[in-house]
Amino acid sequence: MGIIDNLLFALPLCLLSALITVYIAHMYGRRFWPWLLFGFFVPLLSTFVAIALGIRDARRNGE
Repeated sequence: MGIIDNLLFALPLCLLSALITVYIAHMYGRRFWPWLLFGFFVPLLSTFVAIALGIRDARRNGE
């Protein structure tokens, strides 16, 4: 596989991860652009970070 094939494979995965991350972050009242970029450049890990921060905030607020 060439570099173009690798990019065409990775780009949709990064975009999907970014959209999922920004959706989760938005549900917890976080800003759009930082989380979109974080989700794009650090795929999968960013989703778990957004979930963990949301859970932490919910526990602090007593929800």
